Amino acid sequence: RGEIDELVDGKTLHLFESADQKLTAATEERIEFLPHYHTLVQCGMYEYYASEGQKALPYAFAELIDNALSATAKNTGIRRIEIRLLFDESQGGPAVVVMDNGCGMTSKQLNNWAVYRLSKFIRENDMKREETGYVRPDPVPRSLNSDISYFGVGGKQAVFYIGQSVRMISKPAGSPDVHEFIMSKEDFERKEMNKEEIYSGFIRNRKPGDYSHVNGSEEQFLRNIVTEEEGKESFTAVVITGVQQEHVTFLKHNYSLWTRELAHSYHYYIHGVDGNDQKKKKINDHVSNIDIQISLLERSPRVPRVMNLREVDNDMQTLYINSSFSTFEFKATGAGDSLVEGLIRYHPFLYDQETFPVDPYALEDEDEDCVILNSEARGKRPIFECFWNGRLIPYTTVSEFEWCARPKKVGAVPLECYNRISGVLFANDRFQVSTNKLTFMDLELQLRDNNTIFTRVHNGQELRVNIQREFTNWLKDCHERFDKQVMFQGFLGLTTRTDVATKRLQSPWAQFHTIKWDGKTYKKGQCVKSVKTNPVFVGSIVKFLLYGEHEGDVYGTGGYVQIALEPKELYDELRIIPISKIDRLAAAATIKKKIGDELAKLPDQLRVTWPEGNAWTESEARPAGTPMGKRTLEILNKKGDSMSRLPVTGTTKKLLIELKVIWHSPKGDVQTNSHIGVHSSKWEYWFKPMENLSKLGNYTLRLQTLLSDNSASEWAGKTLPNHTLKFSIKEGEAVSFVLGIISSPVHVGVPFSIPLDFRDEFDYPTQPPCDIKPQLECSSLQLHYEGIAIGTTCVIKNVRAMGKISHQNKVGSDVYLPGPPHTLVVLPEDVLSVENRTPANFRVQVHDEYQNITTQPKLTVRCQLLGAPDLPVDVVDCSNTGSGALLTKPLLLKTVNTEQILTAKFNIPNHRTVACVERQLRVLPSSRISRLEIYRQEEGSDDVMVLQNAERIDWTAGDTLGSLRFRLYDEGNRLVSLRPKLTSMIKVNWTADINAEELSQGKLPPLSVPSKAQREHFYHVSFHDQHTVNFSFIIVPRPDEPERLRVNLSESTVKMGEILSGNIYVEVVDQYGNKTDCLNADIVKTLSVSADGLDKSALAVEWQVLYTQASRVRFVGGAPGPRELCFKYQDMKEFVRIEVTAGPPVQIKLLEKPEMPLQVVNGQGLDAPLVVQLCDEWGNPSPDQRIEIMMKAVMPQLKVHLGEERSVNLSTLTLRVHQLEFLGSFGRKGIPGPVVKLNLIPDPNKPVELSVKYDTAATLHAGDIFPVFTVIVISEEGTPVRNICPANLSMLLWKGTVSGSYPPSTSRFNPYILKNAGKQTDLALLENSPGVDGAEYILQFSPEIHQKSVPITPYILPFRFCNDAERQKVVVSLSKKKDRLSQTVLMYREFFDTNKQLTSELECRHCVFWFSSLFIDSFIHLFLLRSCIENQPRRKCSISDPFKGSPQVLGKVGHLALVEDDDAAKVISWHLLGDMDCVVTETTSAAKRIYDDTQGRQQVIPLETVFWRPNDRPLPHIRNGSPLFRPVGNPVFVKDMLIFPEHVESCNKVFTSLLGDTILIDDLDSANHYRRGVVQNKMQCPTLLTRQGERIRSNGKFGGLQNKAPSIEKLRGQVFGAPLPKEHNRIHHQIGNKHTASLGALEELYSVSDLRYFFFKNKSKNIGIGQNELKNIGKNQICIYKKKKNLNVP
Repeated sequence: RGEIDELVDGKTLHLFESADQKLTAATEERIEFLPHYHTLVQCGMYEYYASEGQKALPYAFAELIDNALSATAKNTGIRRIEIRLLFDESQGGPAVVVMDNGCGMTSKQLNNWAVYRLSKFIRENDMKREETGYVRPDPVPRSLNSDISYFGVGGKQAVFYIGQSVRMISKPAGSPDVHEFIMSKEDFERKEMNKEEIYSGFIRNRKPGDYSHVNGSEEQFLRNIVTEEEGKESFTAVVITGVQQEHVTFLKHNYSLWTRELAHSYHYYIHGVDGNDQKKKKINDHVSNIDIQISLLERSPRVPRVMNLREVDNDMQTLYINSSFSTFEFKATGAGDSLVEGLIRYHPFLYDQETFPVDPYALEDEDEDCVILNSEARGKRPIFECFWNGRLIPYTTVSEFEWCARPKKVGAVPLECYNRISGVLFANDRFQVSTNKLTFMDLELQLRDNNTIFTRVHNGQELRVNIQREFTNWLKDCHERFDKQVMFQGFLGLTTRTDVATKRLQSPWAQFHTIKWDGKTYKKGQCVKSVKTNPVFVGSIVKFLLYGEHEGDVYGTGGYVQIALEPKELYDELRIIPISKIDRLAAAATIKKKIGDELAKLPDQLRVTWPEGNAWTESEARPAGTPMGKRTLEILNKKGDSMSRLPVTGTTKKLLIELKVIWHSPKGDVQTNSHIGVHSSKWEYWFKPMENLSKLGNYTLRLQTLLSDNSASEWAGKTLPNHTLKFSIKEGEAVSFVLGIISSPVHVGVPFSIPLDFRDEFDYPTQPPCDIKPQLECSSLQLHYEGIAIGTTCVIKNVRAMGKISHQNKVGSDVYLPGPPHTLVVLPEDVLSVENRTPANFRVQVHDEYQNITTQPKLTVRCQLLGAPDLPVDVVDCSNTGSGALLTKPLLLKTVNTEQILTAKFNIPNHRTVACVERQLRVLPSSRISRLEIYRQEEGSDDVMVLQNAERIDWTAGDTLGSLRFRLYDEGNRLVSLRPKLTSMIKVNWTADINAEELSQGKLPPLSVPSKAQREHFYHVSFHDQHTVNFSFIIVPRPDEPERLRVNLSESTVKMGEILSGNIYVEVVDQYGNKTDCLNADIVKTLSVSADGLDKSALAVEWQVLYTQASRVRFVGGAPGPRELCFKYQDMKEFVRIEVTAGPPVQIKLLEKPEMPLQVVNGQGLDAPLVVQLCDEWGNPSPDQRIEIMMKAVMPQLKVHLGEERSVNLSTLTLRVHQLEFLGSFGRKGIPGPVVKLNLIPDPNKPVELSVKYDTAATLHAGDIFPVFTVIVISEEGTPVRNICPANLSMLLWKGTVSGSYPPSTSRFNPYILKNAGKQTDLALLENSPGVDGAEYILQFSPEIHQKSVPITPYILPFRFCNDAERQKVVVSLSKKKDRLSQTVLMYREFFDTNKQLTSELECRHCVFWFSSLFIDSFIHLFLLRSCIENQPRRKCSISDPFKGSPQVLGKVGHLALVEDDDAAKVISWHLLGDMDCVVTETTSAAKRIYDDTQGRQQVIPLETVFWRPNDRPLPHIRNGSPLFRPVGNPVFVKDMLIFPEHVESCNKVFTSLLGDTILIDDLDSANHYRRGVVQNKMQCPTLLTRQGERIRSNGKFGGLQNKAPSIEKLRGQVFGAPLPKEHNRIHHQIGNKHTASLGALEELYSVSDLRYFFFKNKSKNIGIGQNELKNIGKNQICIYKKKKNLNVP
């Protein structure tokens, strides 16, 4: 049952008795085999990539343009096609939109478009039946019929190749609705997952401009497209989304490339049948109305790129058209209606290069078939590009046809001309193309068919001619007319050629020096090779010849060249050949090789052989009389061939060899031998032996080749082969010798020489035989020699006599003497021990080699002690005796540290050969003080700094050099223990106050370095005993770090507008005022000077040799007074105050100008005095007392009185309108002043008469009451006077008649009560009235009457006094509420009085108390006190924050945190100075929005990009809860010093990122101590800040201006604010407690059950209020009170 329910339509149902039942007959089962949706969404991948698609993306766009061209085919106006690349991600991109203004599509047509492979031939439209079916368009030129939307495939392939989804939007002509259809890969996948029908969907029909269905956040751009629909008659828009990223990158980076490809593909649709011919702007009937525009829109601020394909001027068809000079048109007609129109264009060779266009985007590593391997224009590329229905088919080309192919043999047209043509084929729709329109199926096959007919088209007419002949003639004509191949340069004049047979062609011929041909330059003298000449030869260019009368540089297609054949040694001939026969392919190396091969035939060298052996070699020396043997010679060329004559044509030239021997004697060259050798067929060149070479010296044998006819040794300017042999003749063997002269005297043991002179047979001095051995004999001494020196003379070397001299021995006539000093004998030989400062005696003797005491002049023996510095040297003279004594004086060694062994070295200075003798000398040290050591060591530190004597120490000025210590050492360098007796001998020169106790501990008094770095300071420490031990050092105070600027003023007062006299000198100094050298001529340029009103155009800042000078300081504008002149260099600022006084007075002004005309009451003065002021040019008051000011009334009726302080008061006016003029005078110079207009008005408060009204008809009887008298006091302007006091009015009654205005003197006054009632309105307190803010005061009204017996109780009005308007409103509101609550309490009390027990209970609970006026007053007092604290001045951050309050914005860093301590706030703010104005946002989008709005000038930090990890680690000196050392300076994390008023978690995250583990500590010493302790414990120390403003970076660096915080004033408000004081928190807490208690009391009041029962039972009837109503009244009151209070109490 369940399975049957799952059956759907189209399924086949089989009914079986059992599941395994066998079929009794064949059955059929219906199946569905719909293609997978990948057939559609991936159809573009293979189609484009498989078709050589290295640039497939432009051809995908071409498919969409094909559809647009078909849709706009019937447009009568502009056919507009637009491609928009929307790559702005903020608008929902990336997306591609293709729009056209074509006919649009109906729902049925849109459905047909969605069906894959539904071509135009089989699709059904919703037109009338008689209009259905495909109609082939009429033939048009170039087949530009726009019928290229063909197969129903390309659009789907293109959109899914570009992206993942397509939205088709179309409005057909005449339809009011827009049809919209979406097809996407995502939708197909969803349908497949839900098992829905894949190939089905919905077409949305909507109104134009309706974008209600568009997702605004993801497809914002689509709204703009839909909005553009309004007003369009018809259109189609293809919106492609999900564009692949690689496509986006390609489209952006290769924008010019792919737009150029599209312009190439639709060249003739865009420009018409003639194409983009820029050389001649034709106006014909084929001008195109197609406008294709491509725009690329990216995110701001990138500028959109817009390209109209009509503007592309570098596509290949444009380049072909504009570089061609002639066109050959033809047609090819095949079977049926197949037609191909063709064009062949000729691109000539102009001057020195080909004009065939080159693709600027062609890659060098393309297919080698398309690479131009030589300069022949097109190279191996095909001739024809192919178009189908006017549209380029990019991957199909036709290389050539038989009739236009390059011939194998050279004809009338040079072969290179065939490479100068390009062509285009326009095929109609009878030729099949692939579905992606990238290749033709059979175009070339059909065109090469024998049935295809080619015809020439000339001027639009078809010519039945031989197409090959016509093409060849056309090509020849192009070559002759347009090719300019040879450029002749260097005109040499005209000449006549006699070698030309035709006489008329013999003249004129122009001669040229150089030509340029085929990109090469040929010049006179250049070697070239001929081609197609018999024989082929090489030669050098003599000149170029061009027929005709030419002058200067000209161009020609041909000419002649005169060549001198090379090599000239073989050929002496000139030839003239056509220039075209110059082998352009011949390389210079080939030509050179050919010339070299020809030169190799000439004689090159002589080869000499010695047939009998014993060859003489170069520079060989032979004994005198040696014969030179037989010699055989050969003349060889470079190839090594033997020759006897020159290989030249014509006369035979035989070769001879001449032999000459030259002896180079001292008097000159002498020729000893000369012979001539002749070659014969029977013998070679040879010479007999020479035996006359007996003279000593150098010889030269010369063999020279000569010509037999003239004995010349040169041929064609080159020397014939020769051979030179240089040799020498030397002495012969020795046959005798003679004894030479021996030098005297001869000493025993001293070598001497015996010379021997040997001679040869010619009596020439010669060397002895090598095996000679002399024999020496003496009567008493032994003689020995070392060897024999053989040269021009033989010398027996180093003959030496040995033995004791007993008597005078002789050698020849010479006497033997003792030998030279040889040995030095020193006694004693053992180690000699002496104490320091005692003598040491040594005895010395000088012996010769054989122990004979010898003497010689200047024989001195020197003794030098070694082993210690500055040891004495002793010398003894042994010239006469040969012996002496040394070191007879006491030894005075400076320092002997230990028992020291010295070496006494004895030598004879004048006899270095005598060996030195050394003896050991033991010297014992002394125990006296000999050395003083000064060092520096801090308390508790192991670091020791040892000072050197006379050391120069650079130390910071003003600092203290402390912790100096000393040590004492004896001569043995043993440390001497310090005793008071010894330390009392220590003296220093920097203080006289020396602590003896510290000296005994080895401590020196501290040294205060002078604070002025002006000179060197000498410091001396000495020890005074039997001798003085000194130690000194020099301290050079160096300036401290640059701290501030020092500005010196020569004048501090200047008038406004005038230049300050004198100069201002600026220096950079340290904290003690020492001048630093950080300023120079370049840095001074960064020094800025500013002040309010400073005229910077006149200011001059110059660098002098030692200081910076500022001059021409001038102030303009502003008020007089002190001006702060700010000098700024880097972070240093210095302010100097210049008193600016007012300039010279030039005008008079009213200080407070009243509204004109001034209203003046008659007879009174002005409400405010008219105060005038002398002013300078800028309106500043001038104090000049020399100016006289007078006031002049324009009309004399005005009476004016001047009061004190020169203010103006008017007393009496007689006219209504008047004018007052103020004038000033300074000498003869007048100063203009203001004019005041006065308007006279009557005085409304001046009484002039009484108006009395009463009942005049009343009749009074005795005892009656008088009628009411109404009395009005009339003013000067006729209105009642309102400020008349009733007490000043009186009514008199007297008897008698009226006589005048006053009663008679006898009249009697009767008291009458004058009734008067007044209403006081607009009662206000004066400003700055004394009183306590928030206190309650009483306003008392008391009448003043004359009848003292009538008492009247004063009226009392209580009120509360407030100084602030807003606070007063709050207080008034609370007071009103208090009154209402008081009334409610009174009502409650009245109710409670009826039951004393209940009242007592309530009083115990203090309910009523809370609503008393005392509670309200205390509550208000606390509230006002809190407001006063909040308004007190405190440190605030003055950085502007315009982004505060924006969505997802926390604010700037400087406003997010508060710091209580001022020093901490200063150094933390300075440390974060670069981040104080950084805006913190919650999201990156908010940060990007601020970044874009400020054009990148505002730095931002989004929280979502901040990496933060909760860090509760302790300070670095704490490990495992225990401190590693005891820190000083109260270290604390900087982040713990911050107080966050709001956004605590976010602020904690931000500041942890900015500050890290930065630590705040008290001072620099504490910071260094802390860092040293952390580092020594192998811990990383973070950055340290001190409350004094110093900083130690995490790498340990500190010092310098970059690590010193400026004063808090110099931070200019970029500092963290201060929190409210703790008193504010306490008051705030009290207000909250009172607020809670009051609300609790009221609620408790209504929660008493007995009270509710009592009200309901006893009183509700009397007051007319029910229990529920009373309850609601109370609760409503409490709610209102809560709301009011919550405005101020959190």
